[in-house]
Amino acid sequence: MKKLLSVLLALAALSAALCVTAAAAETAPAAEEPEKLPPFVQVWGKVSPWEGEGIYLKNDDKDSHLNEVVIHPGDAPAVDGGTGLPLDLEKVKEGDTLYVWTGPAMALSLPPQMSALVIVGNVPAGAAAPEFCEIARRAVSPAPGDKGNPTFALTGGETLEVTDKTVYTPWLTRQMVRMEDLNPGDRALVWKDKNGAAEKVQLLPGVYQGYVSTFATMHDVRIAVNGGFDAERDQGVPQFSGQRTDKGVMAPIRGVAEAAGYEVRWDKALGVVVSRDGETVFSVQPGAETVQTPEGEGYLSAPCLKEGGTTYLPLEDLCHWLNLYCSWG
Repeated sequence: MKKLLSVLLALAALSAALCVTAAAAETAPAAEEPEKLPPFVQVWGKVSPWEGEGIYLKNDDKDSHLNEVVIHPGDAPAVDGGTGLPLDLEKVKEGDTLYVWTGPAMALSLPPQMSALVIVGNVPAGAAAPEFCEIARRAVSPAPGDKGNPTFALTGGETLEVTDKTVYTPWLTRQMVRMEDLNPGDRALVWKDKNGAAEKVQLLPGVYQGYVSTFATMHDVRIAVNGGFDAERDQGVPQFSGQRTDKGVMAPIRGVAEAAGYEVRWDKALGVVVSRDGETVFSVQPGAETVQTPEGEGYLSAPCLKEGGTTYLPLEDLCHWLNLYCSWG
């Protein structure tokens, strides 16, 4: 009962924090990334007997409400922490230690049940497990003449330092990977040296259809699709003007969606209809506070806006429905 109470309290605290964060985001300055809870949760433990579905992990941290969890692997990559090669979960046995990263959501049960984003096992004795991260912005190098190494901003507010000795590897392909190839929304496992810089970065399977970057000007917010605002590197990258409102940044639906590979049409009854490969993704009417999807109704943080022949949605909402990572500049 005590442990169940601790789980319930933790979930209640998480829910309250999400509400506070959402309220704060509504008043955040345009084009600034709103504060958020850490988007990923790391759990670990030894594989223990379990009669249900999933992998039951236990550790000896009695002060944590996550010292006993059930992990559901799904399609999550399982990685050997020593070699970076695939880990065969069928060969994982009782007593083996696994490190798992999940989202913050968990089933209200005892023990808590969570869906894995990535699973790491077979970490060599005395070595640290690699760390999971999601890139928020492309690498920034020190100014000419300044000391230091390039750094990536990560989802959640942390940074990742890389060096000229960092090794970049793909997952299950022969693709060449360089620092310049890591874009917002990419997920990776990182093995670090004693100073905290990356020794190896292993790019994991993508989960987004692409990404958008933003840049605030005196008059509007510039929105780039699958690129940024570097005059040399990002020549030809589609860019659009977003509108500032008291609810945040509004983005043009057609421009962003078509640049990301979607089809957009106007329907008298449905309004703006966005589809991909002939399948409807969502539709929305100007002035509506919801979008219509094949799975049902979805709520918006601000009503759909039509102005000057262009229809807009809140940028974060549009990114959500188009499965694009939103990288705030």
